[in-house]
Amino acid sequence: MEGLIVEPSRTYQKLLSSAIESGGFGTKQVSTGSEALMLLRKQPFDLIFIAMHLQDMDVHKFSSQLRADLRTRQIPVVMVTSNEDKKLLDEAFSAGVTEIFAKHELDKITNYAAQFFRKKSHKAMSGNILYIEDSVAVASSTTTVLRESGYTVDHFVNGEAGIEAFRKNSYDLVLTDILLKGKLNGYGTVKAIRHLEDDHKKDIPLLVFSVVDDVAHKVELLRLGANDYVTKPLVEEELLARVSNLIINKKLLDKARVQKCSTSDSFISAMKDPVTGLYNYDFLMETAPSRLREATRHSIPYSLISVSIDQFKQINETYGQKTGDCVLKEIASILSQSIRKEDVAARQEGEEFVLLLSHCDISNAAIIAEKIRKSIENLKPTNLSVTASFGVAEISQDSTEGFPELSKAANQAVCQAKACGGNTVVAHDN
Repeated sequence: MEGLIVEPSRTYQKLLSSAIESGGFGTKQVSTGSEALMLLRKQPFDLIFIAMHLQDMDVHKFSSQLRADLRTRQIPVVMVTSNEDKKLLDEAFSAGVTEIFAKHELDKITNYAAQFFRKKSHKAMSGNILYIEDSVAVASSTTTVLRESGYTVDHFVNGEAGIEAFRKNSYDLVLTDILLKGKLNGYGTVKAIRHLEDDHKKDIPLLVFSVVDDVAHKVELLRLGANDYVTKPLVEEELLARVSNLIINKKLLDKARVQKCSTSDSFISAMKDPVTGLYNYDFLMETAPSRLREATRHSIPYSLISVSIDQFKQINETYGQKTGDCVLKEIASILSQSIRKEDVAARQEGEEFVLLLSHCDISNAAIIAEKIRKSIENLKPTNLSVTASFGVAEISQDSTEGFPELSKAANQAVCQAKACGGNTVVAHDN
């Protein structure tokens, strides 16, 4: 990558050259604007560093001649000066200077050159582009530019074919002209793409080209869903910059979605019991207190059913952990199917489960527990006869006690059920 230094002072030429080369550039130095313009006609440069005042012209005259030549109009111009007059600096920007540094800011100049070098060196980023353009000549040159920059391009000459490809394939960007042959012009193409019922494709960016440089056209296209608008004829550097920005933003959005889903999945996984798929006791302890406070505040009946599999230790010791896990899974499935979406089924520990039931008093909770007891009795997981004991408790509406007290009451009822031989339901007597 090559930088051209236009500086009358030989001493400062060397200092500036050293700073720029530290950023990764090769450099050539000239003393006058005329020498620079002549050299630019013979070979390409990626950056120009120029003093504000030269022996034969100032930066304004140099910049106007540079921008008038199609071969050099897109080269960034960095002015290096010791002048701090804001009016003069603003005039330099207006004349086409893209960046300004003070002469003593050699470290900043090195950093700028290094960043520019990295961006140019890594401009060949990946990305799949859908390109709709009916001009063969324009499409050929634009496609070549995009492919040389590392993009994959699918080109179509009309909106109908482009939309069909958009439906079938995955893209990071859509480029379309406004004037297209066929039934759909660019407006219709943009509208059709944005109205497709596919959540995975609704945020794919759209860049529109047009020979018409009109505010009303731009506003209408943006309203229809276009993300950017470029006036023809296309300037290579501007096109690549806009394409790069849109694809980078799209990929960042994709990455953010994946990370959000991953975070959500990780949270859910952390709250689930790995064997049964029910919520674990940590989730119950996070959820239950707030639910019960809300229930007490609004006089909503809430009940807790504690479930304990009878003789589960013996099942594990006799048939092994694999069989024990199978029993746990099948009983967990019955528990899940026996409650509503707003209720909570959790594995407390070992062979013990808990059901937290909203808008359910103790008498209805006891009926639910009895139905579950019969279902488990008839289950025969892995051809084994399995039963469970149930303890039912209800939160008192005039009590300040919370989940620990409710859980304790339900566990006491389970112990009574076990003492009666198991396979029974006991409601706690408040």
